[in-house]
Amino acid sequence: MSLEQLDDIAIHDASGGLILEQSKSALSGNPASDKSAELWKTLANWASLPSSLFDATTAFRFYVTPLKLGDLVHALHDANDPAKAVALLKKLKTKSFRGKKGIGVEPLISKFLDAGEEACLKVIRLFELQSEEDPIDAIREKLLVTLPEESLEQFCAAAIGMAKTDVESLIRKKKAPILDAVAFRRKLRAFIRKHDFSKLLVPAADEPAQNQIADLLSRQPTFVRQLAAVEASENLMTMAVSDFLRAMADKVAWADNGSIVDSSLDELDQSLIRHHAMTSDELSDTHGHLDPPQRGRQLYRRCADLKMPLEGQTLPSYFVAGEYNCLADDRRVGWHPDHQTLFPKGAP
Repeated sequence: MSLEQLDDIAIHDASGGLILEQSKSALSGNPASDKSAELWKTLANWASLPSSLFDATTAFRFYVTPLKLGDLVHALHDANDPAKAVALLKKLKTKSFRGKKGIGVEPLISKFLDAGEEACLKVIRLFELQSEEDPIDAIREKLLVTLPEESLEQFCAAAIGMAKTDVESLIRKKKAPILDAVAFRRKLRAFIRKHDFSKLLVPAADEPAQNQIADLLSRQPTFVRQLAAVEASENLMTMAVSDFLRAMADKVAWADNGSIVDSSLDELDQSLIRHHAMTSDELSDTHGHLDPPQRGRQLYRRCADLKMPLEGQTLPSYFVAGEYNCLADDRRVGWHPDHQTLFPKGAP
C-alpha cells in the first residue's frame, strides 16, 4: 500500500493488481453528488494517468464517508461493461449535462472529456464506489476476530497511528511512501502481543489534585504517620498519598463494575503482607547496620516497587504502592522496624 503517491491511497496486491483510491470526507457537503467538484477533479486526474495503469487488474475507487450518494456515482459504478460505459460517456458529453461553459464544474468535466474517449471509457469501466458511515468499521471488523470488544478502540487507534508514523518516516527518508501489507500485519501482531489491553485493569480515577493530597497529609492518617516515622521525604509522602487515593478509587470501581472479584483483593493483600515480611527479614540480615528510619525507607521502596498481577491482569504502576499504604493504614504492615510498638493495632 502507498499513500499520496499514485493517489491518496494505492493498494498493490501480490498478483499485480492495483486499486487507486480517492478518499473523501462528507462531513459537510456531498462529494458524491453529480456536480461535485471533488468527484470531477478525481475523474479528470484519473483520465490523465499513464495508459500503462489502465488494465483489467486496475480499479479506480471513489471512497466517501459518511454515507453520501448520487445518481452519477451509481451509474459509474454499474457501467462495468463496454456498452454501459459508451452510453454513459455519451450522456456526459451532452450540453444539458455539462452546463454552460466555464460555469460550476463544467471546466472539470471538460478536462475529463479532453483526455480522450479511450481514457474516459477506461476510467468509467474501472470506476467503483465505496461508502461507509464510519471508516473505522472495516478495521474494527478485522480486529474483532482476535480482540475483546472492550480493547478494540485502543488497538484501532494504535493501528492507524502506526501506519501514519511508518509513512511519515518513509517520506522523511525520501523513500516512496509504500507500506508492505505483510510486514505491517506482522508489526501489528507483535504490538498486540506486547500490549494486550484486555489484561490491563484500567485506572478508575486520574491523579488527584494537589489540594486533595495536601488535605489528606494535613489530617495525618496512620499510613502517613508510618511514613513520617521513617523520615520519608516530602516527595515520597506526596507520591504515597496520591497512590493511596487512586488505589482506593480503583478498588471500589473495579468491584462495582465486575472487573475483579472481591475475594481477589484479600488474596492480593495476603501476598503483599508475605512479601513485606520476607523483605523485612532480608533487610535485617543485609542492612542491619542502618538506623531504623533508613532501613524503613529501604523496606517501603522495595515493597512499593513490587510488580504483581491481580486475577492475571496487569495492575496500574501505582496500585501496589497504594495498596501497601492501605495495609499500613490498617496497621497490617509497617515500615519502621518497631512499627508494631509505635502503631499498635486498635490504637487511634
